[in-house]
Formats: sequence, structure tokens, C-alpha cells
Amino acid sequence: MKKRRILVTSALPYANGPIHLGHLVEYIQTDIWVRFQKACGHEVYYFCADDTHGTPVMIAARNAATEPEQLVERVHAEHLRDLSAFDVDFDNYYTTNSPENRELACGIYENSKAAGHIARRDVAQLYCEHDQMFLPDRFVKGECPSCGAADQYGDSCDNCSATYAPRDLKNAACSICGNAPVERNSEHLFFKLSDFQKFLEDWLAEPGHVDDGVRKKMNEWLHSGLRDWDISRDGPYFGFEIPGEENKYFYVWLDAPIGYMASSKNYFEKTGQKKLFDEFWNAEVSAKKNTEVYHFIGKDI
Repeated sequence: MKKRRILVTSALPYANGPIHLGHLVEYIQTDIWVRFQKACGHEVYYFCADDTHGTPVMIAARNAATEPEQLVERVHAEHLRDLSAFDVDFDNYYTTNSPENRELACGIYENSKAAGHIARRDVAQLYCEHDQMFLPDRFVKGECPSCGAADQYGDSCDNCSATYAPRDLKNAACSICGNAPVERNSEHLFFKLSDFQKFLEDWLAEPGHVDDGVRKKMNEWLHSGLRDWDISRDGPYFGFEIPGEENKYFYVWLDAPIGYMASSKNYFEKTGQKKLFDEFWNAEVSAKKNTEVYHFIGKDI
């Protein structure tokens, strides 16, 4: 049997609280698969990391009367302890609040910008005059504009899975003080997902990339046309500052997926195997080296 070279990841747990049963089910299932592949004699690496940036961490840190950096450091130790107790054997369990992740996120952004895939637009944002800050994501709550469910955050609905802008919420209120926000304009940066519509359609059509259930769900988004994606947040925000911008930060969902790459980069560099990073993540090199990458991830993500 030909020896395979495989890199495996599990979904990043968020760093605003403890590991729960849902996390463990995924990690244990992935760990079993990784152990099986190793038992078959294959070369396998298993990576994960804490997802550390964004408004939920800021809110959790505020509630705990601590700083976000201190909170994610404590939670990281707790996550490692609990995962080790269940014998989940990562090659590297890292953090997205790392120099490797900053370097990769900024590099991907700069390359996208140079290629013309970043746009600037003025957008109306919710602003709390009491706390003197813009209210992205979980800093605002209200009723879902799609299904009417109450107590929903400003980016997506937990009840119907709809996504929307914070200002689309009905009866919106600041999550910190409870006051009704006002609208103010702010210039934001958008990743032009529409530029990649054809590429994603072609990739999705190729057999072996995803199972039928995932393909059908992704095709729903593609058939309705991909919307360009707001990748910036106004400060104060816990995340990476956007190069060349004033008081603008990368939205957590830009740097979080890159965290898988950063975890592997950290491991390969500290174990003297730097070349393996490109062998798994550079498309041209990977094709020549015949490496494989598998993501274990829940459909809710």
C-alpha cells in the first residue's frame, strides 16, 4: 500500500468558554480517524487551535473583569487540559492570536488587495452613543429580520441561520448598556467573493471534494450569487490591525480559518520541518508531493 501524507484539522473551539460535549464528539471522532491512518503506516499530522478574536471574547473578558489577552490565555490552558483528559492527541494545539497567524492573514490580505479583490465602501453601522463605539456582531442584539426570533446577534440568527447586517435587526439594542443605537457611516473593506464565483462552482463540481449534502448547501449560496464580504471592523476590536489602515481590524472570520495554517506553520518550524508547510498548503507544491488535507468540521460552522 502506498504511503499517504495527510494533514488533518478539527474545527477551532471559541476561546470565550470551556470545551463542551459537542466539541469532544468531533475531536474524538477525528482522533480515531487519525490514529487509524497512522496505524496503516501513513504520515499524518493533526492540528487545531483556539479561535480567539472577535466580539464574544471581548464581551466575555468584560464580564470577567479582565483583558481579552488574559482571558484567551487562561481558556487555552483549560482547553488543553480537558482535551488531554480525553486523550485527544494533537500534534499541535495552538492559538489564532499568534505571530504566525498575523503574518499569514496580513500576507493573504495584501496579495488579495494587489490582485484587485479588495473594495472600499461606506456602510451604515450601528453606533452606541452611550458607550461611544460601533456595534458589530455580538455587541448588538435584536429580532431576526428574517424569522422574527428575539434576542439574536447582529451577524446571524441562531434560529433560522439567516445572515444579515447589524442594522437589519429589528428593535436593536446595545449588548453592553441596552440602549437603542443610532446609525453612522464608516468606510469598510470588502473581499470580493463575487470574483471567485466561477472558480468555486468549478471546484465544487469536481468529485471527491465534498459530500453531496455539503455540495447541495453550497450550491444554494452559489445559485443566489455570492455577496462581497465585509472583512473589517472598527476599533475597539480584539483582533489583528489591518495593514495601512487607521483603527481598522480584520473581522475574526478572516483570520480564524487561516489559524489551521498557522498552527501547522508553528509546528513545522519548531520541529525543523519548514518545507512541509508549502508541501501541504501551496497548491503547486502539494500537487507534486501528492499531499492531502482533511478538515473535520460541523455543518453549523
